[in-house]
Amino acid sequence: MNFRIQNDYLTAIIKDTGAELVELVDQDHVQYIWTADATYWSRHTPILFPLVGKVTNNCYTVGDAQYKVGQHGFARDCNFEVSHQTASEITFMLRSDDKTRALFPFDFTLKVTYTLHNQTLAIGYEVINEDTQEMFFKIGAHPGFRCPLFEDETMEDYTLTFDKEEEVTFMPLTPEGYFKRATEKCITTPLALSNALFAKDALVYGDFTSKSVTLSSKKHNKQVEVGFDGFPFLGIWSPLSPSPFVCIEPWYGHADYEDEASTWTTKTDLNHLMPHETFTCTHTITIK
Repeated sequence: MNFRIQNDYLTAIIKDTGAELVELVDQDHVQYIWTADATYWSRHTPILFPLVGKVTNNCYTVGDAQYKVGQHGFARDCNFEVSHQTASEITFMLRSDDKTRALFPFDFTLKVTYTLHNQTLAIGYEVINEDTQEMFFKIGAHPGFRCPLFEDETMEDYTLTFDKEEEVTFMPLTPEGYFKRATEKCITTPLALSNALFAKDALVYGDFTSKSVTLSSKKHNKQVEVGFDGFPFLGIWSPLSPSPFVCIEPWYGHADYEDEASTWTTKTDLNHLMPHETFTCTHTITIK
């Protein structure tokens, strides 16, 4: 089922499956979110929880038990319930149950709140540890944006610009989708987009102080700014085949390193919550 929130500037449509944003439309009736055309990629803006990326062999262990879970976790395929809604804000909630425990052995509540403020959509995440033991998890966003927006342009007309130029860590991936231990340093100069840019999969950055990146075209003045203040990692991805969209992905956590052990609690860059503690983070999408 789809739910609508709107204000004088934007309209957002979110479905209860995965609490996934499926449309973001401005006053000029321009749709910014990827359409989920399965020819290229059949999702819009999936929520990544309790994994970001892949764990080795799609399996991990907690204690003596083994759990098998696919890339990016299961939240994106779960049915959320609506716990709160106004004209410009809506909160979706997912509670652990027997199905989630078979994949992730912790009791939790995951809340996702979409709020419109003028030309900005804020997406807030709240993870509550409802268990009697410490909980370990990763969480991230995977929003896809139409690129190009209009028929008379191509992806090559677009540029991604960080809000500051700085030296950051670039995290290269193996062909199997795991991270290499050897990282590289690079400068966040504006990225001229093309499908060839993603020949080795996603571009993933860490150790940055930038708080946003802006997607813009040389052919018009429409811009999309993705804000990720506080997020430690950022992924940028589009399928290698010519694809009319790009994903800009703020993450708390990432895929396994290529030599990572299967024990869940020893994974790198996990988030930790003691019983009854809460984790929160928010990223934004601003239409300029």
